[in-house]
Amino acid sequence: MQEKETVTEITEPEDANNTEAETSGKLYTKEELEQAIAAERESFAEKLAEAEKLASMSESGRADYRREQLERSIAERESAVARRELAADAMEKLDAAGLPKQLAACLDYSGREECEKSLENVSRAFQESLTAAVNQRMRGIPPKLSYGGAKDAFLDGLGIYGPKI
Repeated sequence: MQEKETVTEITEPEDANNTEAETSGKLYTKEELEQAIAAERESFAEKLAEAEKLASMSESGRADYRREQLERSIAERESAVARRELAADAMEKLDAAGLPKQLAACLDYSGREECEKSLENVSRAFQESLTAAVNQRMRGIPPKLSYGGAKDAFLDGLGIYGPKI
């Protein structure tokens, strides 16, 4: 119980008039605190397990393990850089084609070929969708042709006839 009291004493502001410090801090719910503590415990357990694993290894085994970890880290970084480059290229291509840049979220960035294929598919689908929407919007009731006299030779030549009476 004394531990809780000391924690409470430490977290309380020293100056009762210091309301800025009280209002600027984020308030956490009990569930959020429990989740944060659980995440920290899990992280600590992982680090402890890794430390025990390293302690049980020989010197050459530790060097190999660290090298593998470094290589894995470098590969992850290279992959992230490649994805950023693909995303930038895709944004440029979308902009050049006059398509919205938000379509970049729909693309596959696992490789250059996959990105190109997904860019082509997304742009084709967007264009088809846009064309269908425009056609639907432009569709309406056709105007009625009404003439009160003889047939027009020009319209007759085009195959456009007035209403049959």
